[in-house]
Order: sequence, then structure tokens, then C-alpha cells
Amino acid sequence: ELLGFLSEPCVQRVDRLYSAASPSLRGGAEREALLGAGAGRARAACMFFHIPIERELLLHPRLLGPHVTEHLKEKLLATVEGSCSGRHGYIISVTEIVSQTKGQIREGTGITSFTMKFNAIVFRPFKGEVLDATVTKVNKMGFFAEVGPLPVFVSKHAIPADMTFDQNSNPASYVSQVTDEQPVRIKPESEVRLRIVGTHFDANEIRAIGTIRDDYLGVVQ
Repeated sequence: ELLGFLSEPCVQRVDRLYSAASPSLRGGAEREALLGAGAGRARAACMFFHIPIERELLLHPRLLGPHVTEHLKEKLLATVEGSCSGRHGYIISVTEIVSQTKGQIREGTGITSFTMKFNAIVFRPFKGEVLDATVTKVNKMGFFAEVGPLPVFVSKHAIPADMTFDQNSNPASYVSQVTDEQPVRIKPESEVRLRIVGTHFDANEIRAIGTIRDDYLGVVQ
């Protein structure tokens, strides 16, 4: 199961990992099938890692009571899944809640803080990775694409020299006519294979720069 997962294109892995997320936290057997043996250890699958994370959560006094654990689990999933951290990357799915501390009531408000330790699958890009992306916007400076939640910009200088910008086409595109067959176009919604050449990490956002000016890169037909 794990070997099949590793052989998939990156975009398909993103789709599978998102589908693996569940508000009820899937059972151990399903989690093992996704992560393989030794799920408790950090591991990489392309740009995916299974890591421990710690996060502080605040609960309103009205939520304190016999169901506080359920409220904490619901708030944890709603808060972290789909979020981005410059330190960890995009948090795709919480796989296990390891522990929670006793609540500490803040004076004057009644708000209670809990420290939650959990394991999660995260998506973090690295320089040199080759992956499939979907083009979202094309202009004379290059084009923008997305790999799941990750935005990637490819400059015109990182596009093969035989591809020229066609501003008269609708929508605008880069076109290559190197054969007598149908010209190859890069336009919105095109699938391209690119290489990450640089990344920028902010507190709540990750951006990447890519290139298709290399062998076996470019439009996926």
C-alpha cells in the first residue's frame, strides 16, 4: 500500500491525503494503511511528512464539562486542518491526538487554555522537487500554477526558448510550434510538470518558484 502511494504523482497524493482527513479521526487500521508500518515515526513521501505537533487551544467556559475532550478535538480539527505554518508546512490531516494538558483558567475572562499534542500529515515543498501543477494564470512575465494548496510562479526566463507569449490568444498563453502537429500551449487549466527552484516561507504562507526549462518538464499531455 505504501509503495503504491509513493509511486503516485504528487497531485494525486495531495488528493488522497485530503480524502483521508476525517472529523472522527480514522481508526488505526486505516491510518496504518495510509502511512505504512511505523506510523509513529516522521517520514517523507515526496513532500509529505508525518510529524508530531503541539498547539495551544482556548475554550469558552460554556464548553467546559463532561464533553470537554470532544469539544477540544472538534476545535483542533477545525483550527489546524487546512492551515499553513511556516515551520511545518500545510497541515493536511490530523491522524492522532496524543495528549492534552489540564486546563488553565485565565483570570478575568474564564477562558481556559489547553496544550494539545498530536500527530499530523503535513505538505512541505523542497528545492529540487519535481511535481505536477495546474496553471491558473498566464501573462507576459510567466505563469502561475498550483500544486494543491501551494502557489508556484514560473518566470518567462524559466520557460523553454521555443515557447513564445501569445497575447492575442484567448486566453493568453505560451505557445510552441516545433512540429507540424498541433502547437503546444500553456494556458489556464493546463497541466504542467515543473521543478521547484526556490521557496519562501512566511508565518502563515508558503510560496515557490519553479522552472520547466529542463528535460522531461513542461506540458503534460
